[in-house]
Amino acid sequence: MLFYNRLTQKTTKQLPEKIILGQWQIITDDLRVFLNNCELNINSREYIFPDLSNRCSIRSDDGKNFYKNFYKWQYPSDILFESLHFFESELQKLISNSASWNDLVQLPPLVPEIEDKLNIQSLETITKKHFGHIEEVCRRPRSYLKMETERLPVSRAQRISPHAAEFLSSHTEDWERRTFCSVVPKRILCMVKEELLDIYENKVTVKLIDNLLIYIRQRIQQVKALQQQFEDAEYLSGTTNDIHWRNQERIFTLWGNYCDGTAELKKAQATLQELSQLKYKLQGLIGTELYKAIPQRTVEGNTLKRTNILVNDQHYRYVDLLWREWSRINSGQIKNSYQVLEDNQKLLRGFESFCILLIGLALTGDGSDDNKGFGFEAVDNQIPIRGSKEIFFQGALGKVYLSWLEDGSFLLKSDGIQDLRLVPILANLTATDNPETITFILESFSQNIKNSNEHQTIILYPGTEEERKKLPLHIQRKINNIGNDRLPQEDLISILPVNPLDIISLERLARAINWWLNSQRYQSYPPTIEINISDNLLQNTDWLEKENKSNQIRVLYLPSPEEEQFFSTSLQNSINQLKSRGTKYKGEVEKLEEIKKLPSQAAELIKPLQICPVCHTEGSVTVLDSQCFSCECSNCDISWGTRSCGNCNEKYAYIQTSKAEGENRQPGWVERTFGRDVLSVPCWMKDNHNDFICPHCGVCSQSASSGGKDCVRCQ
Repeated sequence: MLFYNRLTQKTTKQLPEKIILGQWQIITDDLRVFLNNCELNINSREYIFPDLSNRCSIRSDDGKNFYKNFYKWQYPSDILFESLHFFESELQKLISNSASWNDLVQLPPLVPEIEDKLNIQSLETITKKHFGHIEEVCRRPRSYLKMETERLPVSRAQRISPHAAEFLSSHTEDWERRTFCSVVPKRILCMVKEELLDIYENKVTVKLIDNLLIYIRQRIQQVKALQQQFEDAEYLSGTTNDIHWRNQERIFTLWGNYCDGTAELKKAQATLQELSQLKYKLQGLIGTELYKAIPQRTVEGNTLKRTNILVNDQHYRYVDLLWREWSRINSGQIKNSYQVLEDNQKLLRGFESFCILLIGLALTGDGSDDNKGFGFEAVDNQIPIRGSKEIFFQGALGKVYLSWLEDGSFLLKSDGIQDLRLVPILANLTATDNPETITFILESFSQNIKNSNEHQTIILYPGTEEERKKLPLHIQRKINNIGNDRLPQEDLISILPVNPLDIISLERLARAINWWLNSQRYQSYPPTIEINISDNLLQNTDWLEKENKSNQIRVLYLPSPEEEQFFSTSLQNSINQLKSRGTKYKGEVEKLEEIKKLPSQAAELIKPLQICPVCHTEGSVTVLDSQCFSCECSNCDISWGTRSCGNCNEKYAYIQTSKAEGENRQPGWVERTFGRDVLSVPCWMKDNHNDFICPHCGVCSQSASSGGKDCVRCQ
């Protein structure tokens, strides 16, 4: 039995003291291994998950035992749980039906069956309809009388016990005085009636109130999350100068193809109002005499004993009705340990399925004219499967290879640049309001991935914007960052929140892929070719430049037809001159013949730099100082290229779009404003669209030129 760390991609025999949900897997061998008392398959790989009590136990036949506690906040909400299960189920259906890649990207990356979740549910309707009967039970409950004997003063005696005379004769302390023929008592043994509310039917009523309150609170949380999604979609796709029009158009297309946002927002508001009113009514029953009289909730499970009172009483029978309806809805929540294990494994696989959908939509779009992603097409048109061969994509921006690794992570490759690895981690980091806990986890993640030089790593987790807004600003920025929006002297990891409740998730992940693909490619300018060429041929050839190394030639830009013709003519003249000298120059002639391929080789290297990263049409390269370049697109009015940082002298890639006049520079403003159409982060200053933050040193170009006086961020 070994434990696999998905961030380091290494196995170990021990587990850390604190486990992050989704980071660790168990790799079993030929010994029996039990996870939460469930036997795992031999030679399998499973995620480490807690049981229903947030504890995890692992034991094997070799005597090794591990017991770990999980923080409850790491587990996703109910609506996210259902959504991720949906994406995994849909993916498995597509795979079993031998569907294509184009079928996969037809799935919208949003909460499924959203209209049904916004409608008032049957339990809510019945509760609202029969609430008066439940209230009547709480105000005037049934009870039973209990008769007890008690010594009371004569003035309070109502019903004397049959044993009063016998008891009084032997207890002289209860005598007031003696008379000639009798005793005048001071206290006497009486029969006292006691009304008890602690009967089974009342216990069921109180337990029902508790269950309904839990259910209503969960429903309110669910509808609020959907309402927030509608409000974001309405704002982002509405008429506002804060959002760049291309980003706005993409969001509008994504949302508009899914549902009518305005109508659904009104429905969400109406449903939320009804649920809130129902919650207040149920909370009002907590102060009744019946609720206070039964502090112990002794009714367990969903099984109800249908007593005579619960069946025939004019009010209690509606307690029975509501209990049966609540039990029907919650019947699927009572599961054995094997079902819990299966659901948890499916949950994280569902997060993987959601992430592969986002990656697919970023690369190829959904196939429609309005959504082509980055312009790639799946050559094989197949759906990737965990641990299977890579999928090949071809487009104007080059070639990309996508692999779904056996450990559930994704690997993106492209020629000439470092690979990108995307690791879905299910732990909902923003669900805790403790900044120290999040900081500790981020430091742990950083230690796990900092030693990997083989590829870039981006961690994906299912956080929501509403949760992030409750955290300090510096934490918000760290948990939503691809690593290029750093402050001076700051070390960041690449970590992004993505989930079906956040409509920006697709733009956020697409922006990360854009940064991986184009920033590395742009920073490699000028591309070099290893070829032996004489200085005579390089004379008057502005599109080529010789490096210090003897056989390295820099390609500065794509030559015009005239420049290419001039180069070919000069080359052919040199070949003819050597041929005229005889066969002893045959070797040199062959070397010059190889140089004929140089223009086509240069075109292959330069053309990807000329492709507009926004609309994918072709622009032209302008050579700048410090081995930088710029391009402009006449089709969409943007420019892109590289610049040299005035602070650290490192090159960085940028995309400069037309203005977006938003004043909000809170964490996450970049993807909300520009979406995927940005590389280096623009300066935080208002109305400054020409300066960018250096991803290497964290200083913006405005600060570097003014010594930090003009930029509030860098002061």
